[in-house]
Amino acid sequence: MKRMRILFLALAVAMLPATAAMAQAEEGQVIVVHGVPDLDVDVYVNGDLTLEGFQYGDVAGPLALTAGAYDLEVYAAGADPDTDDPALSGSTDLPAGAVASIAAYLEEGGSPTLGVFVENTDMIDAGNTRITAYHLADFGAVDVLVNDDVVWDGVTNGNGANADVPADTYNIKITAAGDAATVAFDADLTLDEGTNTIAYAVGSVADGNFQVVTAAISGLHSAPQGVPTGDAGLAPGSVIGRGAL
Repeated sequence: MKRMRILFLALAVAMLPATAAMAQAEEGQVIVVHGVPDLDVDVYVNGDLTLEGFQYGDVAGPLALTAGAYDLEVYAAGADPDTDDPALSGSTDLPAGAVASIAAYLEEGGSPTLGVFVENTDMIDAGNTRITAYHLADFGAVDVLVNDDVVWDGVTNGNGANADVPADTYNIKITAAGDAATVAFDADLTLDEGTNTIAYAVGSVADGNFQVVTAAISGLHSAPQGVPTGDAGLAPGSVIGRGAL
């Protein structure tokens, strides 16, 4: 129970951005990824309901908050903050300076944990895109193939990588490390110019709730055209992540 409460607090802190270079200096950007099955919560920031019924597989953000001090309270989903006690509460200071993915996820073996990943927000050359992958699933090491070429091999849980490539549609496969016949994910993904598309593999293969969720940081063209924006989606039965990739 203590570990799960720490996880709840971490999930609440995940609401509190660290800032993106292309956002206003006094703001932060954070992407919150809920990768722990069977855990629903409501998150309050400074007394305001910020994430309601946040469920496994949900992705929020990038979210922006002004840098400063924040009070956090995390309740069981549906609880009444006027009459019910929070599962936990705390406060934190929000610094500026980065776009961060904060993910509650399963380690290999099934134990819940929290990972914080600072995203690559460097400008992307004209005509190019960026793909970031995290292995945050209860699964062994994996290889990531792009158009059938291995680009990241032996990626373990809690790790990831990113690379810049020409903007295009690519076939992405995730296989067990060293075993191309054991395919966990196989899909064509369109990667847009000037965007960092981030894929997170979450859940458990053995328990049948494994999936890939995604977010995107846009406006990374060499001549910036915007502020980072979010885009979340689900792809059941996949294995991508920067946790393991």
